Amino acid sequence: MAELSSLWELRRRSLLRARKKVRAGETEGVHDVRVALRRVSATARALGRRKVERRAKKIVRSLSSDRQLEVDRALLVRVRQLGLLSEDAATALEARWVSLSKDGAGQVERVGREKRVRRLLRKLRALAAHPEADMLERLLDERANAQAALADAPAKTDDEALHRYRLLIKRARYLAEDLVELGRPEFEAFASRERSAQDVLGRWNDMRFFVDRIERERKLAQWRGAVRLAAELDELVRALEGPLASLRREAMETAHRISTSFSVAARSA
Repeated sequence: MAELSSLWELRRRSLLRARKKVRAGETEGVHDVRVALRRVSATARALGRRKVERRAKKIVRSLSSDRQLEVDRALLVRVRQLGLLSEDAATALEARWVSLSKDGAGQVERVGREKRVRRLLRKLRALAAHPEADMLERLLDERANAQAALADAPAKTDDEALHRYRLLIKRARYLAEDLVELGRPEFEAFASRERSAQDVLGRWNDMRFFVDRIERERKLAQWRGAVRLAAELDELVRALEGPLASLRREAMETAHRISTSFSVAARSA
């Protein structure tokens, strides 16, 4: 069980560890930084620390394209292994995406982002020194609000609604984990279930953005007159339609199971 002050300290240390991974060039470094920042954002929102929440979200947004490129490169490796793309085509895409990852953030942007992270770390240290006396009560209230939001299932034909629901699951999970840290073990089952649901919806989300990138690459190849590459990418998009539909179906079913469980609980309360 964490003391009230150490919850902010846990958030600070998590962000420090993730930043070290980025500096060391580790594959999952950007992902870990984004997760650490999302946790900070969820805790800050619950505790009324809006400025901290906004700071964390701003840094997360600045890292979105970097993270998506990491995911897409990993999926490209898988597509290559499955033989869904020729070696020549896969090599051409990999070279282009490596170039994008190197050029995506200029030196000025990277320096600015690092400054924002340092300011946020200092603020988290200050919050740990003066924790909110009503932290537990606020987190419980915010968790109840998150559960109420999850009771409203996304429309089955609306991808953006499903994406927003995925973000709601993340926030609810992080709040549940905060509460477990503060000595409320009854939220561990919620956190575990929401972690699994987040993984399912995350796989669908990763695949849909990967297909979108492949489609953009197809259009670019066509515009450049690279007929063979454009044709291969067109075939790849069509080959991925089935897996994407399957992942979407699984994601939607998972979302509706989560929604139903909270709807039933609300009615029986």
